[in-house]
Amino acid sequence: MASSSVTMGFLVKEFPGLSSSARSFVRKHPREAHAAITAALEAVAAQHNVDDYPDVPEQLRQFVIRRSDCEAILGVSEAAERLEVSRTTVYEWVKATKLIAWRATKRGLRIPAGQILGAGRVVPGLKDIVDVIEEPELAWAFLTQEWAFEETVERPLELLKKGRIDEVLAAAPGFGDTFT
Repeated sequence: MASSSVTMGFLVKEFPGLSSSARSFVRKHPREAHAAITAALEAVAAQHNVDDYPDVPEQLRQFVIRRSDCEAILGVSEAAERLEVSRTTVYEWVKATKLIAWRATKRGLRIPAGQILGAGRVVPGLKDIVDVIEEPELAWAFLTQEWAFEETVERPLELLKKGRIDEVLAAAPGFGDTFT
């Protein structure tokens, strides 16, 4: 929570144009303010390259989740087709966090394709990671970034595919602390 509190304090001090109710909200609800900032900056980043906007304060850049161009994001129908299950099953799996997904404004669910292993199969341990990091989109960011483990530097998603769930779970709180 320390990182979030520092950043939220920055918002209150550096943006005096915020209404008094907005400043009060940020102070009283830093976690919810963090989620709102994350969603807003992610929407901007999806439309533009955030690096093209040098006026985005450095303290806020941590909220922008960058994705490689090759990382496929699916809708519910595409995910259902790849998994060979019904759309209803996809929604059930998302609700149970067996499948990582998040809502995008006016676009429905966004489902990263990298977690789908085949018909009816997803990477094991996803629910455990979302339980630790809590926000599905941030959990996916953790899973797809290189991370230092005892023996290697690797994407946590690859370790989950190898069944090394405990190692990934041990690292997840370190990532989650960065954003909460």
